[in-house]
Amino acid sequence: MTEDAGQIRVCEYRRCGALLPPAVGRGSRARFCQDGKTWGRRNLSCRDAEAVLSDAESLRESDTELDDTAVTALAGQVDRVLEPARGLVETLATLRHQLEATTATALAERDAALLEADEHRRQRGRAEAEAAQAWETADEAARAAADAEKVKVAALRERDEDRAARRAALQEQQRADGQLAAVRDELGRVAERADAAAALAGERAAAVATLTAELAAVRAALEEERRRGQAVNERLDAAESRAQAATQRLDAAETRADAAREELARATAAHQAAQQAAFEGARLEAERLRAGFDQRLAELQAAHEQTVRSMHETTTNLGAELRACATRADTAERTLTRVVAVLGAVPDLNLPDDVRALLK
Repeated sequence: MTEDAGQIRVCEYRRCGALLPPAVGRGSRARFCQDGKTWGRRNLSCRDAEAVLSDAESLRESDTELDDTAVTALAGQVDRVLEPARGLVETLATLRHQLEATTATALAERDAALLEADEHRRQRGRAEAEAAQAWETADEAARAAADAEKVKVAALRERDEDRAARRAALQEQQRADGQLAAVRDELGRVAERADAAAALAGERAAAVATLTAELAAVRAALEEERRRGQAVNERLDAAESRAQAATQRLDAAETRADAAREELARATAAHQAAQQAAFEGARLEAERLRAGFDQRLAELQAAHEQTVRSMHETTTNLGAELRACATRADTAERTLTRVVAVLGAVPDLNLPDDVRALLK
């Protein structure tokens, strides 16, 4: 690749100046656009338009009589025709820059809104995590309350069993007391019979021996009943001890159940407060974002309407300018026709062939 291939080349038509593709290989280098671009009402290429301008300048700079008449007027008409086109290009470039700036601002605001939405999602995730932790605490408190309730039920069951044992012991003691009273009554009757038998000692010696044996048996039965009564009292004391222990365990279970209920209530209140705060924060953030979005949408709509109005006004103005340009172009064409007629009337006028071809 030669050294010229690395250089930047532009179209040599003074009103174009577009970049030309890099040259490849050896040979001639194109100096004008080759993409079919045309200029003016006659659809001149960049090469032909540059040739016309060069010929016009050469005519303007010559010493003939045409410098002060038709050629000068033709150059002025061409400049006036091309001036609105340059203004149109500048207006379109300004509109493009405005649209690019508006688009860049909208994209930046969209990115900022997306960042705010991501931050809102992160905050909502943290709030949901805190709510889940509060739910776990509430579940643990509920499980503790359920365990305490189970302990309370077991203690109540044990207390009921102890009360039933106490009632059974009381009933046993009452039966023993009844039996003891019956033995005492029987002993009184035996004593009475013994007294009666003593009065009749001589006659009922055998009956005395029998009564003595019965008395010994009754005394043995009385001693047995006393032992049984003592055993009943011991069982009653043990039942009372167990009842007291069950009552203490029941009190402890009720205390733990109350503590668990309080913990559950605190956890539930904390969870509800955290959930309410999270929901309230999310709602406020959503309302703020929605208000910002609505405001930005209104601003964009207003800017869009302003841009549309501006473009409509610009289009209207450009249409008027184009109509004026068309009128001036018609005037220039008529002037060019007169110039051609004037030049044709000039005898022996030497013009370049390409200018002569353009004037035909």
